[in-house]
Amino acid sequence: MRALLCILLICFGTTCLAQDPIQLIGRNTGEKLLSDGNEIRTFGFAQEIGENPGVPGPSLEVIEGDSVVIDFWNISQGAPHTIHLHGLDVDQQNDGVPHLSFEVHHMEHGFYRFKAPHPGTYVYHCHVVSSIHVQAGMFGLLIVRPAVGDNYTWEGGYNYWYESSLLMSEIDTNWHHDSVLLHDYDTNMSHHHVRIPKYKPQHFLINGLAEQQLDDLTIRGVNDGNLYLRLSNIGYFGNRIIFPSGLNARVIDSDGRPLPVEEVTDTLEILPGERYGVLAAPDSAFMDEVIVQYFNLNTGIVLNEQYVNVNIEDAAGIKESSKEVVRIYPNPATSSLTVEVGLQEAEIQIVDSQGRLILETSVTGSESFDIRNLPSGAYILSSRTALGIENHPFIKP
Repeated sequence: MRALLCILLICFGTTCLAQDPIQLIGRNTGEKLLSDGNEIRTFGFAQEIGENPGVPGPSLEVIEGDSVVIDFWNISQGAPHTIHLHGLDVDQQNDGVPHLSFEVHHMEHGFYRFKAPHPGTYVYHCHVVSSIHVQAGMFGLLIVRPAVGDNYTWEGGYNYWYESSLLMSEIDTNWHHDSVLLHDYDTNMSHHHVRIPKYKPQHFLINGLAEQQLDDLTIRGVNDGNLYLRLSNIGYFGNRIIFPSGLNARVIDSDGRPLPVEEVTDTLEILPGERYGVLAAPDSAFMDEVIVQYFNLNTGIVLNEQYVNVNIEDAAGIKESSKEVVRIYPNPATSSLTVEVGLQEAEIQIVDSQGRLILETSVTGSESFDIRNLPSGAYILSSRTALGIENHPFIKP
């Protein structure tokens, strides 16, 4: 009954499995493909043994009030790792700060336990020599969704149609050489002095992507429907986010807590470690870009700009009735997803929870799609027919 209730209330798969331990695997043998075509060595988190740890790591999602257990298995040689739950209200034992909680050494399991607090957007990262290990790639998003159900910011908050998460960071390739990553570490010391190069990042990332890679990332929404943006900074530069005026953006929460006074603005600055929730209420259909500027905290000088596509579609004709033209099943879907179209052809798109396009094709009648290679998480199948647009959230456990 609990699992069924989660499916009905939440369209995000990891969430409804929150009562089961969440598996994270720490590795120090990752590879990251940069926008210039070069590869660098990374550390990171994965959820499968043979998986290359991504930058960022997997997004974790739980439900407000859940008793959460994260089973962290460290299979990295060298320095130990931890999981620091940045911004979450957890006790000291489970906070992931070395010498104040515990460290997880090679081939050990560490269990982090907490009750999910108020809804919000948080970040988890390794706190062992964190300046190096975060730069190496050991970080990811953690989202606490409200117990009241799908597409709400919090109980008594706002309902929204779409959401997108943008997690900003930078990469200095000089920090990814073995001479920096494979630093000395003494478990008997509470502080460590590690020689590192001066920080001069050459790559400026959003959800691990930069430059032409961002063509795969689109913020989607509809006019006359709220769009919720989760914005986080885990880098060492400040971020200045510039929204298109047509979004009618306003900042509604900070660090997982509603703001007492909302701020209507087209520009938001996010410093390292901060997270903000922005509610957009577009009143017309348009295509534009969100600009992310990266500025040096000491000088204030902007060193780079990245651009994220925004596509706001016309809500007219979007069907919300039970007489759907397109039906998908099963949901959750483990290995295949079947799409059925009634009487006519449908153009379909599948996007992930960060707005990245996974599949675009047309379907007539019934067709099944192999989704075994899709990562676990939440997806939306959007279908367009002569009768309008339908949006179908589905789960890949």
